[in-house]
Amino acid sequence: MSCPVCLRPIGVVEVGLPRSDKVDRFSFVSVVRIFDEYAEGLRGLEEYSHAFVLWHFHEAKTPRLTLKPWGSEDLPEVGIFATRFPSRPNPLALTIVKIVEVDPPRLRVMGLDAWSGSPVLDIKPYDHLDVVNEFRTPDWFEDFFKATRGGLPHWLGPRR
Repeated sequence: MSCPVCLRPIGVVEVGLPRSDKVDRFSFVSVVRIFDEYAEGLRGLEEYSHAFVLWHFHEAKTPRLTLKPWGSEDLPEVGIFATRFPSRPNPLALTIVKIVEVDPPRLRVMGLDAWSGSPVLDIKPYDHLDVVNEFRTPDWFEDFFKATRGGLPHWLGPRR
């Protein structure tokens, strides 16, 4: 049987987010190493401030279709597609990162929530076409951040 969708990594996370809740991913600098045959593809990326990194949850467990976010019994059970939980039918992750340095074949970024060894599938620049000015998140999501993280992430702004 052939694979209907086959993806090959373009690189790997060399220095990923430590497996500790004590580390702020938005100030931690991760290093992505692009494989030599794709390194030329980084040309021009340094002109952008941010990028999308598409990567594989290579250590994800058996997929689940419903769960309580963050394992909290206080939160409602929701479908996997209403979360960013890694154990998905297709364990893909998409993260917007701040570009710190482009030094081929390496890319240094902040905000990447991948662990060391995670396969990187693609990188795309973040531009004005991707900005969402008006968005919403569930009340339980905002309440969780207020209760466990000392408030909403600054980019969510005041409660809508």
